[in-house]
Amino acid sequence: MLFDLSAANERLWNTVQSQLWDFYASVQSKHARLAVVLPKHRTDQLAPEFLPFRRHIEPPDRIDVIIRHLRFGGLDTRICHPLPSSLLAFVETKPPMRELARLAVRIVEMRATEREGGDFAALCGQAVAEQTDRGPEVAGLVPHVRRGPQRALLITAALLHGARVEAVHTATAALLSVAKSPGEVRPLLEHPGLDERLEKIDAASDGDSRVRFERRGFARAVRRHFWTTRPDLREPLRVWVSQIVDLSELTDADRERLVRRFTELCLSTEDTEGLIHLVKDWTDAPAETDRTRATNRWRAAAQLLEQSVSSEACGGKFRHQIYEWSTQRQLSDSLRHVLAEVCEKVMAVRHPEAALVRLHHLARRERSPGVARESLLRYVTNDPEDLRLHRRLMYRLTVSSSDIYRLPDTDLFLELTAPTKLPKPFLRSSPTRSWLTTGWAAAFDSAEREHWTACAESWISAADATEDPAISNHLFDVLVAAAGTRYAILSRLFASARERTRPALSTLLLRKINEAQTLRMSRDSTMARHQEAAPS
Repeated sequence: MLFDLSAANERLWNTVQSQLWDFYASVQSKHARLAVVLPKHRTDQLAPEFLPFRRHIEPPDRIDVIIRHLRFGGLDTRICHPLPSSLLAFVETKPPMRELARLAVRIVEMRATEREGGDFAALCGQAVAEQTDRGPEVAGLVPHVRRGPQRALLITAALLHGARVEAVHTATAALLSVAKSPGEVRPLLEHPGLDERLEKIDAASDGDSRVRFERRGFARAVRRHFWTTRPDLREPLRVWVSQIVDLSELTDADRERLVRRFTELCLSTEDTEGLIHLVKDWTDAPAETDRTRATNRWRAAAQLLEQSVSSEACGGKFRHQIYEWSTQRQLSDSLRHVLAEVCEKVMAVRHPEAALVRLHHLARRERSPGVARESLLRYVTNDPEDLRLHRRLMYRLTVSSSDIYRLPDTDLFLELTAPTKLPKPFLRSSPTRSWLTTGWAAAFDSAEREHWTACAESWISAADATEDPAISNHLFDVLVAAAGTRYAILSRLFASARERTRPALSTLLLRKINEAQTLRMSRDSTMARHQEAAPS
């Protein structure tokens, strides 16, 4: 078990620490292991009995990190030796791991483009230059770019760096409108051309008519400059991004880069509300009005959330927000689709239990079985060797299910326990057999008779198909125990067995029914005698 208490305040840490020793003993008794990430500023407050267990984790070798990222990106790392001086100098500054990952991605991307050439040392030099902080250079340029149209072009070129000139031109006009800044007042034919305007902000269009700044890393520095020095522009920029994600002049790659860059800015200042508003805006578009527009917005919302839930600083807030959304009944289909995708594909990597809980809430609140249910079932049955999530969902559907959601939970239970999906260890284990019995009892109570009959018939057919007599026994035991004293259900089960199994198995089922009824009659008779003998 892993306890991440890195963000715990003093009160929480003291509460946990007072109970930690007993919990540690409990974990050991189950032959398990416990790891605790200590609060960042309270490592000196560790109780003496825990001091022998404390370990300081050093960061990995930074050169090795870069090499591994390059290899993962498909680069033949034999070309990395000897390491270029620019790369060594960058590593000497001890940048955080995410910066090393970003650098490696740049090197791989640049090597994949013909315009960058193939010399590894040159690629490293260019990538490091792009990673270099251009903030002072941007701060020196901005005072000379005073007029609104010029600054709008500067910001647009930075956020749409690499987009075609048509997209930059249209988006610049949109930003002027959102910021309520007047455009050119001169006649149209007297307006300066885009190339002339780009030259004044140290940018240009390349041979493919794509707008780029001449200095690497300059676009990123421009984005950071305006975001940090002009907080009043943040809301207009959010509105603008929400609008231009629909631009037909943008390619899918342009949209992805725009969303990634703007999300990165918001996360840098922990502006979670602005990002949450964008997700709502982009998932409110009904697909019937404009399918292409709706698809673009849904993809943008999914990308934004995927990036945000993985954030070190803000990931917790977004995971909480996803939980709040997942427990709402009135949720648009598009937002439900986006949340299911993010939970299954992103949250599942580092927060598997949290992803399962949110997918379950989404699935049980769907008006009819849909994308959330498919994502949930696919998620828990994806790895037949790892049954933790499967077991967790089974518990939620049976033992901890609430009366409000009994019907959808029962429906999920019947699909999850189809013989093709039901792990054999669940039948061999007494606790999970008890859960299965509880789930089937709920199905007999609340599911449509045709539905549970079809599912029960599949269990009976599975008992006939298996070569393991213990599995057949367990399948019948669960069904009989769940049916209890309901004669109509037991009769239907026996009739199905006579139709679908060999005579020996139908006889086995009949014997189990008779034994269960005899046992219950004996128990009832004993209880009645005790009640009669009790003093009045």
